[in-house]
Amino acid sequence: MLDVAGGAGGDALPLAALGHEVTLVDPAGALLECARTHAEGLPGRVHVVQAHAEDVPHLFTAAAFDVVLCHGLLHHVDDRVALLRAVTAPLRPGGLLSVVGPNPAADPLVAAAGEGDLDRALALAGSGRVWVQEVRAALPACTADDVRADLTALGAEPIAHYGIRCVADLVAPPVDPDALEVLELALADRMPYPLLARFFHLLARRG
Repeated sequence: MLDVAGGAGGDALPLAALGHEVTLVDPAGALLECARTHAEGLPGRVHVVQAHAEDVPHLFTAAAFDVVLCHGLLHHVDDRVALLRAVTAPLRPGGLLSVVGPNPAADPLVAAAGEGDLDRALALAGSGRVWVQEVRAALPACTADDVRADLTALGAEPIAHYGIRCVADLVAPPVDPDALEVLELALADRMPYPLLARFFHLLARRG
């Protein structure tokens, strides 16, 4: 499994703990060092490579991986198709590509219901941009439909659309975390909730 722009291993390490072998690629040395430290208890399961996503075709052979993760990256680039082509270069035919990104349709709901800020909700509703709280910056919108079209242009077959954080950002604390997890899992693949979730998650199969 290849995790592109995986940072400190937020996705790679839990997957390695489940028994998967994961190669983590990221340009940030400090984040990769953090991943290395936390992977010490998982010998042989986490491999770390400092490089940019665009370098992937030059780092690995064709069909080297069964699964490629591209999470939280596409909305930062101008040419999504070129990036997807690069990160899927070492994916075997029939292998799975997992793409996660912020969903701009959720922003007005989060601002209104989760934060009580109706003015910002109205501004976001017509802005065509996405608000990522972690970086406190407005980024160009990149929707699930956009990415689905990109994948199709590459000859990949979109096979699933999930929602991440369908309600978590809309409920006021205190909330039972176990009950919230059960609800999130129940809504994740049940339309129309993925269309309004804080993040979209697409799975595609390489042709």
